[in-house]
Amino acid sequence: MARCLCPSTVGSRALAGIALALLTISPCGADNRWPDERQAGQFLCHADFSLGPQSEKGGLLDELSQLQQDVAAKLGTTLPAEPVHLFLFQAKGTYQSYMKQYFPRVPYRRALFIKARGPGMVFAFQGTDFEIDVRHECTHALLHAWLPQVPLWLDEGLAEYFEVSRDRRVRQNPHFPLVQSAVRLGQLPRLEDLESLENLDDMGRDEYRDAWAWVHFMLHGPPEAQEELTRYLDDLHAGSQAGRLSPRLRRRLPDLNRRIAEHFGP
Repeated sequence: MARCLCPSTVGSRALAGIALALLTISPCGADNRWPDERQAGQFLCHADFSLGPQSEKGGLLDELSQLQQDVAAKLGTTLPAEPVHLFLFQAKGTYQSYMKQYFPRVPYRRALFIKARGPGMVFAFQGTDFEIDVRHECTHALLHAWLPQVPLWLDEGLAEYFEVSRDRRVRQNPHFPLVQSAVRLGQLPRLEDLESLENLDDMGRDEYRDAWAWVHFMLHGPPEAQEELTRYLDDLHAGSQAGRLSPRLRRRLPDLNRRIAEHFGP
């Protein structure tokens, strides 16, 4: 997948220094401020192009200003107001050159979330799925400002859920009809298989789809499922040994396979 959480392989102390420097180093040259800088909620946006259209009502920055509230409301919690730096580029080439210069050891992705010590950073360029990419990576940033660790499948499943615009999250995500078709064929998303994945390279299209399906089930399915998700996230936040979520869900919903099949049924 082009969209992903990509932790930096740079040392955390070095990364913190780079992050501070980037605030005053734009693609236009060293020691030049970014051409346009605005704040959208807790997101501090730095762009090499005008953010005017994105700042209008209903624009991307307007959506980002609501994203923290949306995530908090769905997950039944209060998220920290930790700032997130959002670096936006107009051209793919500029983005690639910038990332190669300042993060040479980070593999290329169409959009990136990077965090070590201090605030998280999101990088993206104005490609075909620009707004989707930004919402996806900003969701990662919100989660990692709150949770010390997030299981890979859940991290990506939540980012897939919140990457579409607010009015499309319930039934208009592109994953929805794909999951419905798979369920009709008796192919249920396997949570235990997702929980065994530890490397981002193991996440393909099917894994992203299935991770989204479980998140959608827990947020819009039986209330018991959402309660277990909320408790699980609380345990992760507390830093306790939360284990895997699947045993909790199966204890609470012994007929879990039937329930998720009904959730995505006709």
